[in-house]
Amino acid sequence: MTQPGATAAHHPAEPVAGPPGRPDHAAAIIDHLIDHGHATRTELAGATGLGRTTVAATVSRMLEVGVLGERHPADSRHGALRLAAADRVLLTAGVAGDDATATLADLDGTELARYEEPVAIVDDDRRPASAAPLDALALVVDRAIEQAERDGRPLADATIIVQGAVVGAPELALGDAALGLEPIDVLAALRARSQPFARIEADLIAPAGLRSAATARAATDAAGHPDSVLLHLSGDTQVSASIVIRGIPYQGAHGLAGTFGHVPIVPDGVRCACGQRGCLATVAAPAIVLARAELDDFAHVYGRRAAIAELAERIVAAEDRARWAWLDAAHWIGRTLQAVIPTLDPDVVVVGGWWGPFAADIEASFRDNRPTIGGGALDGLPAFTTARPGDPDGYAGARAQARDRLRAVLAASV
Repeated sequence: MTQPGATAAHHPAEPVAGPPGRPDHAAAIIDHLIDHGHATRTELAGATGLGRTTVAATVSRMLEVGVLGERHPADSRHGALRLAAADRVLLTAGVAGDDATATLADLDGTELARYEEPVAIVDDDRRPASAAPLDALALVVDRAIEQAERDGRPLADATIIVQGAVVGAPELALGDAALGLEPIDVLAALRARSQPFARIEADLIAPAGLRSAATARAATDAAGHPDSVLLHLSGDTQVSASIVIRGIPYQGAHGLAGTFGHVPIVPDGVRCACGQRGCLATVAAPAIVLARAELDDFAHVYGRRAAIAELAERIVAAEDRARWAWLDAAHWIGRTLQAVIPTLDPDVVVVGGWWGPFAADIEASFRDNRPTIGGGALDGLPAFTTARPGDPDGYAGARAQARDRLRAVLAASV
């Protein structure tokens, strides 16, 4: 099947040979059509600020390579244009907490369907073995793909969200609370378990890829701080962080930037599962805080998400055990920030997930040991704020990143 931006002899992600256009002009047109569905050339000129001649030339090239199509001539808005990929959908899936989840969404990020499957707990430490979450992930991915095929809406992009870091080429998940700390090729494991996923990969506009949940969550908040260096923290499924520099996620030379949970901060601390001693994860990970609040049995019966919600309620109610467990974790989170913030020097720290309502405790711990030079001028840096609500697992942020990838791939073919 010939895809937008490709001939039958090309992978969809490869640009078509021919006279080059202006990818930035094409990107502006693509963005408008994703948001509005269709537009005439005159409307595109007004909406994008491009001149009519520029729009005409760019549209002509986009029609030539198959990125755009004319609306049906019988339509009352004859002459309107739409993306050839307009009917395609985004697949976003991952494992977090108690469930594997897969969603389908329009190109503008509007969620159309959601599928969830519990992740089996199979060992004495109540940690999921890697096979169990991967099997659940394959199951929900199968359901989502089959629904898209029934609806006649092929996939444009497939993004798998992982809780750990994304490293290497091919991409591997590393340090993932659900999938294991050792590097794992999640896409290869998914292909082996899901025939529908293996079948649709070659038909995607952009290649399937992994996204760190921390980076995806940070993308949502970075939109409100486009000119800032932003450090995003959360602790819902594991202790994690992401760095966004003026709207662009920073992953470091090896993909390890923001591996906040494995900063060794506790002197002579206990051995972490990663092999280090005294990692922040050993004193602030969700399972640790729940156990110290005597809610680990609650988590085993009702699930991790329900237990964290119960913990938050008890902290607000000033229940002694819950409050003590949280303040101890907040102390070490703040101590870790005392090491990280002078090194990174962010404009703003965004505290997300269940930590968000208690960000003041983290900030108080951080500011407990600040420089006094310059009359304490550094004491007020950086600003602290809470994350935008509504995207705890990073699905909205991952869809926004998928849109960016699609725009780049399609515009590159013009």
